[in-house]
Amino acid sequence: MNAPTLAHESASAHTRGGGATIALITVALSTSISAPANQVWRALTEASERTAWDDRILGEVSPDREGSRRPARPRSKSRRSGVPERVRWRFRLGEIPMVMEDRRVSADPPERLVSRISIGSMHFDQTLTLFSDDDESGPHTRLGMKLVARNSIAVIGEVIPRLEVQKWVIEYVDTTLRQVQKYCEG
Repeated sequence: MNAPTLAHESASAHTRGGGATIALITVALSTSISAPANQVWRALTEASERTAWDDRILGEVSPDREGSRRPARPRSKSRRSGVPERVRWRFRLGEIPMVMEDRRVSADPPERLVSRISIGSMHFDQTLTLFSDDDESGPHTRLGMKLVARNSIAVIGEVIPRLEVQKWVIEYVDTTLRQVQKYCEG
């Protein structure tokens, strides 16, 4: 199994329309998966497959009964891509259960998926790119994952500093890529 490779990691400052500067962390990693791009796409976009490979997912949050253990109602899907526009999961961050919301911004199956992710007070933009790289040994997909997060995160009276946020973002991306790779190659 190939380990995810670091494609890009940086911290930069961006300005909003009003001129306020926001410091952001950008982390991009990629890995080669011995599976066709359509299979990798399904693993990333189908709720039943997501719960099979992502051990941080504790279940889906029902839109009408957030504390319920009953299965969630079907979510609305984009007509163009078939990808849910919004999914809420019960998500384990370390040992802490939280709610993760995944809002699709755009999808171009099976090549690119852009989402806004919120986990508690953490918010980031996530871009997944898939590139078919088949050869004589079989189908291969290069899966890239880029996260852009704020430089610091406010939590209950404190601020988590840049290095801690950067460490968490790198771990999130690395874990996601490794789990998708293991699932798709299994």
